[in-house]
Amino acid sequence: MLDVASRSVDPAVQAQAWRVEFVEDPAAPTEGVETIEIEEPRKVTAALAPVAASVALSETEPETAGALTVVWLSSGVKTPAAIEREADEWLRAGGARRREANVRADVRTVRVLWGENRALIYASPGDIRLALDATIRFALVQREALALEATMKSAWASIDADSALTHSVSRRHQKLQRHVNEMTELSTRMRADWLRIANALEQLDPAIAEASKRVFAELVNGAALYDRMEMLEDPIEFAMDQYELANTRLIEANLAYKERINALVGHVFEVAIIALLGYQIVHFLK
Repeated sequence: MLDVASRSVDPAVQAQAWRVEFVEDPAAPTEGVETIEIEEPRKVTAALAPVAASVALSETEPETAGALTVVWLSSGVKTPAAIEREADEWLRAGGARRREANVRADVRTVRVLWGENRALIYASPGDIRLALDATIRFALVQREALALEATMKSAWASIDADSALTHSVSRRHQKLQRHVNEMTELSTRMRADWLRIANALEQLDPAIAEASKRVFAELVNGAALYDRMEMLEDPIEFAMDQYELANTRLIEANLAYKERINALVGHVFEVAIIALLGYQIVHFLK
């Protein structure tokens, strides 16, 4: 577990870096590296493996897919200007394929710049641990939010195509039941993801240091996450309502079809019985 209160960084070291991997498997080995346990929006362990700052700054992408590279530079006059320029250029270079603008947070002597798969932290040695904690927690929330936004965006095509299922549904629409079931499950998962992201934004865990919460809050505000989650709430609710109604209409249509079949079978039996009785009467009269 990363102790943000008791550990410190050697003031003589002007730059340090870590490669952060988010591990979901509790049995995965994390020995020899610092870790941060995260409960929301997903229960994961962030494993921080130290790397040379020069190596990190030369990377165009993290070696492991989904990893986050974090570089720390000591704030103030101790960090040479050339290193600061190199770090800033490294952060900007990560924006070639990113899905949104870099995010910045300034809280007293801590400055954090985040760029999707990389982050740059300016802080005093005594503040680096809380800055790391906040940056890593934010990175996970931001990734989950981006994934949810992408899922909702891709779902609109199906939502539009399936709008007819909310009213007049016929027997031929029954073949769409599996698709409707899948979209219902997708809508439910999106709602659950939305709730977990909303909970994560509040940082209610008392174990998280208040200083970390302040830096996290600044990053959240910089990324407009509250506004983005608010914009997603209604579309997700709409998707859930539409597919709940579509399921109802399909069930009603299926029941109506079965009732018609049962009525037809009953009518055939009635005709057959009447015909049989008529035959027996005629045969008896003969």
